Amino acid sequence: MTIRTDNAVGLSHRRWALTGLAVIVLAAASLEGFVLPALPRLQQDFGVDAATGALASVVPTVITVIVTPLAGRLADVYGAGRTLAGLVAIVLAGGLTSAFAADFTMFIVGQALQGFALGIIPVGFVVLRHLFLAESIKTASGVLVAMSVAGAGLGVLTAGPIIEATSRAVLYAVPTAVVALGAVVFFAARPGLRRDPDAPTGVDWLGAGVFAVALVVLVVALASSSSAGWTAPTTLLLFVAAIALLAIWVWIESRVAQPMIDVGSLRSRSVGGAVAVGVAIGAGYAPIVFLLPQVIAQPIETGYGLGATASQTGLFLAVAYAAGVISSVAAGRVARSTGLRAVGVIAMLALGLGAAAAVFSPAPASLVLMLLLAGVGAAAASTIVYAAAAIGAEAHEVGVSTALITIARAVGGALATQVVASLITTDGVPPFATFQVAFGVAAAISIAGAAVAFWLLPRERAELSGVGHV
Repeated sequence: MTIRTDNAVGLSHRRWALTGLAVIVLAAASLEGFVLPALPRLQQDFGVDAATGALASVVPTVITVIVTPLAGRLADVYGAGRTLAGLVAIVLAGGLTSAFAADFTMFIVGQALQGFALGIIPVGFVVLRHLFLAESIKTASGVLVAMSVAGAGLGVLTAGPIIEATSRAVLYAVPTAVVALGAVVFFAARPGLRRDPDAPTGVDWLGAGVFAVALVVLVVALASSSSAGWTAPTTLLLFVAAIALLAIWVWIESRVAQPMIDVGSLRSRSVGGAVAVGVAIGAGYAPIVFLLPQVIAQPIETGYGLGATASQTGLFLAVAYAAGVISSVAAGRVARSTGLRAVGVIAMLALGLGAAAAVFSPAPASLVLMLLLAGVGAAAASTIVYAAAAIGAEAHEVGVSTALITIARAVGGALATQVVASLITTDGVPPFATFQVAFGVAAAISIAGAAVAFWLLPRERAELSGVGHV
């Protein structure tokens, strides 16, 4: 099998197409990152309580879980160009609705439409597979991951200051306009995207529906674990239901003529290995960004807290985002000469060492080191697993394969965050020992992820199903 590229699309057009796609991802990711920092102000403006306001973050999360794998599959079947255009149109509608909604109900509608934004990520990798050869995909993957990290960081860091200094309209309208600008640049580059002639002719809607319901039930189960506890009957029942639905999905996919994804591909290093490492990336990184604000917000009198404000917390987290932007691109370039496995293993070890740094000391220098290593490790490892799937999957399964990695990272992160949250939940101020255990769990998961990367990720080009190279 070889990677199909359109020879009629010149290098300049490809670079402009990548630039436009990167701008779309950057702006869409920032839209996704706005809601949590801006939530207190939004609740005040709309006159709703915290429980109602939480819908602003819950609704787009549920939509994202449903849309991401489906968007990847639609790109595989109907082509990346048409799917990307549809997603951009929906995100634009969502951004404008969020910006100018007259009441909270319409704002939630806007947030739901914005939940389609992360579906752009797997579609983007279908674009990369179409435009670039194998070695170039590694670098281009780094660019997309870097833009998603940068966008999320910008959203978290700037949402508060923007909405306090201006308005909700400015907060959402500006990045929405940037999404539109990126789309204009992308399609003006005439990337020549065509539907793959070997692609399936339809979507397995039954399989897609069962998979989406399974993911939603899993999200609800995780929410129940935080409110009712891990051993509560409701929580256990929801987890059992999610597992049962996933088993039904596998059964369906192994029997339909045109499955949502070939279950057999999950046994490959390029797809199955990448998904497994994706779980470890989320499970190793998400607890760190959850625990850090908890630690530094504690009073100075505790002996480990810094009494940090929300703005100061944002500055700490900026270290991880900045490191991630740089390491994403660097990882793609390094992988061109060293291979995917080596970079993946080193990245996961860096993530584990970052969490370990906080185990030994709560000093600001240790926390900065933790965020630096965690940002480098998580972003570099993400670049590697996306590149592995984008290069190694069958041409008509790139979208759904990379979507599974996005879901794997999210699920791994959600599970691990709930675990460490339960470890530090105590009456009164938690002792630093509980944080040490929690950071230790994150470190152990990441180091185990390094072993998984060594065992499962493709090492040589031959392991990528004979994919062609530059």
